[in-house]
Amino acid sequence: MSEYIGPDLGHPDSVIRLASAVHRFRCPEMGAGRKVTYTRSFKTCGSHPKTKALLAKADSSRASLGESLVASRRSSTTDVSSVVRAADEYFPLMSQILLSCKIQPETARLDEKLVFEWSSGLETKTKICKSEALMYELVMVIASKAIGTAGVACDNSIAGDFAASSRGYKAAAGMMQFLAEDHLPKWIARGTAIEDRELPSEACVAVCDGFHTLFLGMGQQMAVATVLIKPGTPNYGLLAKLCLGIVELMERFIGGMRGKAGPQMAKMDTGFFTLITFQINFQRALSTYFLARSVWEKKEEYGLAIAMLKDAMQEMRTRDSPTGRGLPPIDYKSSPLKMLDKDIKDFKKHMNTLLKEWEHDNNKVYFDKNYDFVPEEKKLHKGLIMMKPEPFVPEEVDPVPLGPPNAEIDSSQYHDDAAMARRMQDMEVGKK
Repeated sequence: MSEYIGPDLGHPDSVIRLASAVHRFRCPEMGAGRKVTYTRSFKTCGSHPKTKALLAKADSSRASLGESLVASRRSSTTDVSSVVRAADEYFPLMSQILLSCKIQPETARLDEKLVFEWSSGLETKTKICKSEALMYELVMVIASKAIGTAGVACDNSIAGDFAASSRGYKAAAGMMQFLAEDHLPKWIARGTAIEDRELPSEACVAVCDGFHTLFLGMGQQMAVATVLIKPGTPNYGLLAKLCLGIVELMERFIGGMRGKAGPQMAKMDTGFFTLITFQINFQRALSTYFLARSVWEKKEEYGLAIAMLKDAMQEMRTRDSPTGRGLPPIDYKSSPLKMLDKDIKDFKKHMNTLLKEWEHDNNKVYFDKNYDFVPEEKKLHKGLIMMKPEPFVPEEVDPVPLGPPNAEIDSSQYHDDAAMARRMQDMEVGKK
C-alpha cells in the first residue's frame, strides 16, 4: 500500500494573482479642437535655422504623442509602450522651447497664441481643460509618460514578469513625485491663475503625491509576487512585513486623497477605489497568513500559528458594513472584484485545508497549547516598505536662438548655474 502524502499545503497560484491585482489607468488625451503649431506661433522669432528645425520636430513629436494617446484609450488591452516612447521624444523638445523662452524673454514673442488642451485619463468624464502655459503642457506630458509607464507595468504583471512590473511602477512613482514636489510647485510659485479643480487631476499636486505613493504600493505588490513565483519555500516572515507595508502605502494614498484631493477623487472611477479597499484588507489578511506560516515553520509555537491562521481566515470573510472587518462585498453586475471571485474562493479553500492539517498535526503530534486569540505582542504591528521611487531626472537641454535668422545666444551671463536658475525662475514667456 502506498504511503499517504496528504494535500499540497504550499501557497496556491490564486494567492499570486490576488496579491498582484492592480487597476490599469487610462492615459490623458490632447484636445482635438485646436491644433497647436509651434512653427506658426514662433514664425517671426523662430526664423533661425536651429530654431526652425526644433519647432518642426516638436510639432511632429506632439502629433505622434497625441495619436499614441488616442490609440491607448481605445481598449483596456492596448499596448501603451508607444505613449512612453512618444513622450520620451517630445519632452526634451518641449523643455528646449521653454528654456529658450525663459532666457530670451525680450525676443520670445508669439505670432499666434499657444493654447494647450488636455483631458484627464483618471476621471470618468471627459472635460477639456485649456491653458496657454508651456508649463501646463510639460506637466501633462510627464503625467502621460507616468501613467503610460504604469500601464506597461500592469501589462508585465499580467504576463508574469513581476520583476519588470515592479521596476516600472517605481519609475512611474518617480515621475509623479517629480510633478508633486518639483514641477507643479514651480508653476504655482510663478503665479498661475488656474485652480486645481479647473485642471485635469493629473495636474493637481495632491493627486500626483497620492499616485506617487500608490505606484510604490503597486510596485511592492509585484515584489511580493516575484518572491511567490520562485521555487521552494519563501521567507514567510519577510512576506508578512512586505504585505503589511503595502497596506500602509495604500492607506496613506487613500488618506491623502480624501484629505487633500477630495474634488478630484470624486471624479474618478469608484471601481478603482473598491479595488484599493479590497487590496488593503486582502494584504492585511495575507500578512497574517504569512506570519502564521512563518511561526509554524519555526516549529516552536504551533498553537499560536493556528490562532494566527484563524485570524487570517476571519479577515478574508466578507464584511457586514463599510467600516467592518473583512473584504468588501462583490456586486456581480458591476464590481471589478467579480474577476477575482474564483481566486478568492480558492484561497479560502486552501486556508481551510491548511487549518485542518495543522490542527490534526498539533492534536496528534505536537500537543502545543491552544490560543483563544493572538496576543497583541505576537502580532505584526509595523510593515516593511522596501520600494523607493526611481528619480525622474529631466534631460539637460540647450536653448536655441529666438529672433532674426542671424541671432545668437549670449551665454556668458549664464555661466553660473545657480544665478541662471534664479534668473529663469523670475522670467515669464512674453506674448504679443
